[in-house]
Amino acid sequence: MRTAILVGIPTAYVGAAKSAIASNASLFENWSLKYVPSSGKEPEILARTVNQARDMAAKYEEPHVFGLSAQKNRNEVVREIKPYFRFRWFAHELLRCLGSPDASPFLQELAINLQEESQWAGRVKPTNLDSPLLLPESSFQATRKYKELWRHANAYGDPENVSGAERAIKGFRSAHRRKVNLKTFSTYKWVDEGDRVFDQDGPRHGIAPFPRNWKFSYRIEPGFHFDVSHTDERQFDLFDVNGTRCHVDAAAHLNIDPHGYVRR
Repeated sequence: MRTAILVGIPTAYVGAAKSAIASNASLFENWSLKYVPSSGKEPEILARTVNQARDMAAKYEEPHVFGLSAQKNRNEVVREIKPYFRFRWFAHELLRCLGSPDASPFLQELAINLQEESQWAGRVKPTNLDSPLLLPESSFQATRKYKELWRHANAYGDPENVSGAERAIKGFRSAHRRKVNLKTFSTYKWVDEGDRVFDQDGPRHGIAPFPRNWKFSYRIEPGFHFDVSHTDERQFDLFDVNGTRCHVDAAAHLNIDPHGYVRR
């Protein structure tokens, strides 16, 4: 069962939301609804709420985080949750319907959102370590046609977003999954436009701290990372998640995790 976590909903609305959802359970089959409420009267997500939301999401295998906030600047919330867990904003204005005789606008919007999330989970979300979405966007130089892969996978609000992301994943795989020659055999690896090989099959080491062991609501195997080298064993440079240029000598490699953090 998939889990939807409503983050930032005022505590005063939680009871009404639970009651309305329970009374219309057929709209939410295969979903479990959880709550990380705010203590104020308005929907808001504070720093401690972000931590609570991430901790709760990590308890489930299929977490989807819905943010509710009337705050003017919400970008920090996105930066703290979206790199790790599937995240979307919910129309918090509809909370007022929970205090009226007709809660259907809130319920219908939530049901539509969850239908889209079900499609995303089945067609876009990584299901194993072979997903190109686990490649670090900051470091992998994709072709112009597919450099927006990660943005497509994060999009929501239109059913076409799921289809577009699905097509982008398939096209990206065709463009960047190439045969490379290793010392004793040939095999297929991720290769970017700079002829850099992102090898995911090396020995596991360097456990990533939470929440970097999650990406797109996929729990990443402990110690998973990419060994990055050049197809011709040349020297090369690579940018990490912070925009720092990392130099790699000829015939050497660099370890980097799915979020673009270099491991020394």
